[in-house]
Amino acid sequence: MLGVALASAFALRGQHDAFALGPAFVTIALSLAPPLLGVQIVRSLRTLVQLELDLVQVQSTVTAPAYAVGMMASEELARLDLAAERLLDGVATGRTPLPLDDATASTAASIATELRLHLIQGRRETWLYHAITESALLGPSVTLNDPEGLAGLLTRDQRDGLLTAVWLLISDPVRQGAVQTRTLQLDLIRSSAPDPLDPTAGARIPIVISATGVPRNGVDPAAWQAIRKVGRHVESFSGSTLRIEIDSLSHNPADF
Repeated sequence: MLGVALASAFALRGQHDAFALGPAFVTIALSLAPPLLGVQIVRSLRTLVQLELDLVQVQSTVTAPAYAVGMMASEELARLDLAAERLLDGVATGRTPLPLDDATASTAASIATELRLHLIQGRRETWLYHAITESALLGPSVTLNDPEGLAGLLTRDQRDGLLTAVWLLISDPVRQGAVQTRTLQLDLIRSSAPDPLDPTAGARIPIVISATGVPRNGVDPAAWQAIRKVGRHVESFSGSTLRIEIDSLSHNPADF
């Protein structure tokens, strides 16, 4: 609007004076540069804050149990717990007469069913599943293939390294403001073969990361440092796909 107003003013005042065009353009450019720069700074800051908040959120799952409910499910469980507490308190204080009427009995059955479903899901979904699905950045771009829940066997340092590496591989174009998008496939495969260099170290968990849309020199160096915390790795490029194969050792082979 400022640019349009200035252009209109100069057009009305100096439309017959060719020498006024240069100063007019310079004035309009100097007037528009600060707000445009401010808008870009605010957008960059907003993106940075959103990414950092997302990283903090997903890293909170690193210390979670191997199988647990996510943050969204925790809020739902709190709601169900409050509803059950109110129902039981009503029965204990006599506000809710026994036997229960049809409406109250139906509500109690619904609460019990939802609680059972959440408990079942909590024994199937690992910390890594919740970290990916509850992340605004990772959820749309990362596909997890871990049918046996092997991510739960990783130590805290291994979890942190794996999650940080995945986050850096996906977030790099977003942080740089590029239009390019990346997708990532994460596979955790069961393997009972011992480490060939140390057969007594425990069972191996091969992890394969396949990232599409990653240039050969477009990987953040911090991602490689994070991957080293998970285990030995070998990387290869095929077109625009980066494939990283990690050999991670389980420190509790009895869990296999």
